[in-house]
Amino acid sequence: MIKEQHKYLKLLSILLQYPDDTLFAGLPELEKIVEELPPSEQKKGLEEFLCYLKTQKTRCLQELYTAAFDMNPSTTLNITYHLWGDSEKRAGALTSLRQIYQDAGYECTTGELPDYLPMMLEFLAVCPEAQGINLIWECLKALEELARRLQETALSYSKLLQPLIDNCGN
Repeated sequence: MIKEQHKYLKLLSILLQYPDDTLFAGLPELEKIVEELPPSEQKKGLEEFLCYLKTQKTRCLQELYTAAFDMNPSTTLNITYHLWGDSEKRAGALTSLRQIYQDAGYECTTGELPDYLPMMLEFLAVCPEAQGINLIWECLKALEELARRLQETALSYSKLLQPLIDNCGN
């Protein structure tokens, strides 16, 4: 069961990244991995999102993603922003997250801030026993508000996040 949770988090981290050609080229492999997961709300959410991706034009998805996550602070994938805005408390959390990654030997190669949701989910998938991981789970409490806001602009992404929110107990 724990391995499935790690797979789920890794898959979610991939699907929440910018929908580029690499993502679309990897869809058959992602579908195969999702097929192997046991029945659950998480699996159902992944299947629905993969089906959605296959029915959309790449450019349309990229425009939606950019509008939802890059142009709108209220739906940014930088999770600590939802908790603390641009404040000293957020700066402290970013520093702590960076330290958690560094202490675990996790290499951040994207150039994103350490609170970038896909990075946080990947870290949880590959370093589930890392020291200080509770901070990441605390930050994920912001997902409920993010998903609510996404219902207006990017419903498919909101639905993708819902099983994780339900699993986190938010």
